[in-house]
Amino acid sequence: MDMSKRTIAILMVAVVALGAMAGAAAAEGDLDVEVDDTDGEPTVTVTDNGTAVENASVNVSVVDPTNESYAGEGDYTTDENGTVELPAAEEDVTVNVTAEYENQTASTTVDLEAPIDLAVDVTDTDGEPLVTVTDNDTAVENASVNVTTVDENVSYAGEGDYTTDENGTVELPAAEEDVTIDVTAEYENETATTTVDLEAPAELAVDVTNTDGEPLVTVTQNDAGVENASVNVTTADGQNVTYTGEGEYTTDENGTVTLPAAVQNVTIDVTAEYENETATTTADLTVAEDRPFGQLVRDFIDQLQDREGGIGSAVSDFVTDNNPGNAPDHAGSPGGPDDANGNASDAPGNAPDDAGPGNDSDAPGNAPDDAGPGNDSDAPGNAPENPGNSGGSDEADDEDDDDNSENGGSDRGQGNGNGNGPP
Repeated sequence: MDMSKRTIAILMVAVVALGAMAGAAAAEGDLDVEVDDTDGEPTVTVTDNGTAVENASVNVSVVDPTNESYAGEGDYTTDENGTVELPAAEEDVTVNVTAEYENQTASTTVDLEAPIDLAVDVTDTDGEPLVTVTDNDTAVENASVNVTTVDENVSYAGEGDYTTDENGTVELPAAEEDVTIDVTAEYENETATTTVDLEAPAELAVDVTNTDGEPLVTVTQNDAGVENASVNVTTADGQNVTYTGEGEYTTDENGTVTLPAAVQNVTIDVTAEYENETATTTADLTVAEDRPFGQLVRDFIDQLQDREGGIGSAVSDFVTDNNPGNAPDHAGSPGGPDDANGNASDAPGNAPDDAGPGNDSDAPGNAPDDAGPGNDSDAPGNAPENPGNSGGSDEADDEDDDDNSENGGSDRGQGNGNGNGPP
């Protein structure tokens, strides 16, 4: 009997002990800890039998502290919702999260991922736009990009879907007119959007007028004069001439530059540059035909005022090369073509084309066709039959006066008509 009671008592103690142990285990197993939003800002939630636990202690530690770090390491206390918010990971990291409440403990291990901070940017909006997609400032390859116009009544050739290259970029075509577009990038369930205004690119142009006077260079952008544009003027290649207007210029408020007049025909290259845009043209400068040669020389000298070493040789070469009195290239030696300077048939002092060897019967001082062998009393230049007789007839005097007028007006006979009578 005593033995039986003792056995029963021992069994009762064992059952109580086992119950206590099971109760303790059950109590410890009811505390739970979870971590959500592991690729953003993680949230730790502590519950006891499914009920949020306020003021539970939470410890966060890095599993591999030698190779990884996490700014959220440390100790926390849950709020009235049984939660603790941790900072986003700056890099992928594995952490241990342990919760403790009224002698109960729960732990979990989680992998935190650095969140995707997707961004999209558009540059060169007044040229060929460049779309760039980044994740935490790192270029994202193979991101999806969609381009649409904000106003459906305005068109843009760049509308559509694209995929970023290895640099995270997409190149769009230049706008033909000003337009506003929406650009949306998507990558791994993350989305980023931006709205930008695209401007039609400026068209720079350069023109040269008044090429036979003082050339006027005009620089325009979309047909409007451009102030402070850079202008470069050079003599075109392949010419053996110089132009004193070569050099660098800046346009005035009207977008213009006035160049010096050319003193000899020359071809120039004119290049304008403004805000990374460039325009070039070639112009043929000519010397006006009505400009006196003396004026050309004066203009040439004016353009050489700052020349080092004097201007004498340069002026001499210019006069020699450009003197309009120089014989043309095709002029020959004396006896050559009729238009050789100094030999032209109509040059002052030359006999006309029909002039003979000096025996033209009508030439002044020659005897008329009916002149005899030099003894005709009426032949010009012969003495009258009564030479020296001052009392000759009026008719003879008149004849003498006429004949003398043909021979230069002399009152005396000139022998045999300057020697041009027949032998």
